[in-house]
Amino acid sequence: MLDAADPLNQFTDVVAAEGWTSLFPALEEFSQAKIGHILFSCSVFQKASGTTWVAARVYSNDEENYPTSGLKEILPTRWTELVIAERKTFVANSVAEFADVLADHAKIESLGLGSVVNLPIFYRGEFVGTVNLLHKPGYYTESREAKIPTLVLPSLLAFQASKEAKEVDWVDISK
Repeated sequence: MLDAADPLNQFTDVVAAEGWTSLFPALEEFSQAKIGHILFSCSVFQKASGTTWVAARVYSNDEENYPTSGLKEILPTRWTELVIAERKTFVANSVAEFADVLADHAKIESLGLGSVVNLPIFYRGEFVGTVNLLHKPGYYTESREAKIPTLVLPSLLAFQASKEAKEVDWVDISK
């Protein structure tokens, strides 16, 4: 018999239910139960030109500070090398560890946050986006970091099935 309180079973129940248009809220709940976060967001990416990417935040649990509108140019950094090129998760537990790659590091710090996880999601070899978890400094310990892979399959399903990820108006941001 399945444990109804198990986070994966709860996520599965949402997927099986009728009427939803987005799995991102269920993914947020799953992530909270498995790893924990204060700020949770999901972004989709599209290749722009050369080594530049464009990102769009398609889900946020803090619309006031991190709304789901607009496009953001992503220039090459050690973050893009690690997350996009090497397909590895970016984990930092202090502002000093991510200040050089996240332009909004001062805003993150002003919210009392100092730990970041950016989980890259790939589908059929293509980079789709990232699941972004933020918490207080020092939160993403080795034991929590070890649980990050449990987010991959639910995240992939959320990106593939949710309307927000498919309805991004990709315009040339260089104009």
